Amino acid sequence: MSTLEDRMVDYALELRYDELPDNAIHHLKRRVIDTLGGALAAYTAPPVRIARRVALPVSGDGGARIWGSLTRTAPDMAAFVNGSALRYLDINDTHRTIDGSHPSDNLGGVLAVAEMLGASGRDLLLAMVISYEIQCRFVDSVPFNEAGWDQPVPGVMACALACGRLLGLSRKEMHEALALAIIPNLSTYQSRAGELSMWKGCAAANGARQGVFAAQLAAAGMTGPCEPFDGVFGLWKQTMGKAYEVKPFARGKEGVYAVAQSNIKKYPVRDSCQLAVDTARILREKLGGQAIEALQIETYRSAYKGAVEDPELWAPRTRETADHSMLVAIAVTLLDGSVTPDTFNSDRFKHPEVLGLIKRTKVLVLEEFTMQAPGVRNCRVTATLADGSSQVGHLFWTTADIQRGLSDAEIEEKFERLNRDILPASERRALLDCLWHIESVADVRRVVDLLRV
Repeated sequence: MSTLEDRMVDYALELRYDELPDNAIHHLKRRVIDTLGGALAAYTAPPVRIARRVALPVSGDGGARIWGSLTRTAPDMAAFVNGSALRYLDINDTHRTIDGSHPSDNLGGVLAVAEMLGASGRDLLLAMVISYEIQCRFVDSVPFNEAGWDQPVPGVMACALACGRLLGLSRKEMHEALALAIIPNLSTYQSRAGELSMWKGCAAANGARQGVFAAQLAAAGMTGPCEPFDGVFGLWKQTMGKAYEVKPFARGKEGVYAVAQSNIKKYPVRDSCQLAVDTARILREKLGGQAIEALQIETYRSAYKGAVEDPELWAPRTRETADHSMLVAIAVTLLDGSVTPDTFNSDRFKHPEVLGLIKRTKVLVLEEFTMQAPGVRNCRVTATLADGSSQVGHLFWTTADIQRGLSDAEIEEKFERLNRDILPASERRALLDCLWHIESVADVRRVVDLLRV
């Protein structure tokens, strides 16, 4: 019986573009458009500016470029800067089952290597399908968040193997890349605990950076630690205390690929707050402008744990904490009609009107809702009015609802909304047209050429 390490390496080496169903390819293009749209919109964000400052320019034709400035730097540093940008607004897609992650976080690393090599659009798409499949099936199988480990743990593995495929690594070199990704880069969940810092949006970018570095090291002949999963101090014993069986990876035209299953976000808030915003919008319509005396939110346990439980989420001091707060998401939506990047860029989340409503809020975890999640996610919000009457908003999403996601037109509208002040209309259209047909692009450098702010 093959080990998990063998399964991952074999999958990354053997999957072929021509066995991917049209559905998977189309879904991946949707997510590339969505991710790049969020990244360009974050060009001026403080952590992105910091990352650009430490990414030293390189000369010549090697390396990869930083999206927005098109400054050429080392590919691992391009992965970090671009990954920090695509994650900053917390608006790129998520995959949440047993645990959660943002599989599109690896686009910064995979595109950097593809650009360095002058790879085709098809090469990029195949590498990203590999990355999604490995990361998401790990998330489907291993409760690593619950054990205190963060999403770069599976992310760095996925990025290293996807980049290894682009680099044409041998089977032995792929094993080395995987080992060099896993053992040096075990990332703890402290990045997402307490008052959150800029690093919340940069941790996965660093995972992508280290995935690129691991693949490059292996290509140059570096060997990595033996038995990265099963060794005496390997990942399983050091993180989980036991080995887990990771679900099978999709193959062939009939396969159900992870890239078609991730949740494309509507709003720049945590995955478990997306439903809460839509629920609050329903309630706001019913209220018709009436003042709220008190609120009650009913949710499921994992949403409560990630978006309500920490005391910092009730009065956030940083935007990184605020966009993870269900309380902020619901209060701002009830007051303003929705949540947008300006909610956090303008410190709206600190306004006394928002904090006052949060203070009048009670949150309950319902066992009924918990038992149904994640297959069915429920949110119910009840507003009590001055005369003692109440109005209720209740919404639930099934797995099918999440996988259906935004339409192509809605994804384009989101891209346009985020970038209308960043790129002229003609440049937005040219980029969108290129990305919708990226499988026909002979050299992905053409795509990066269009990512100039």
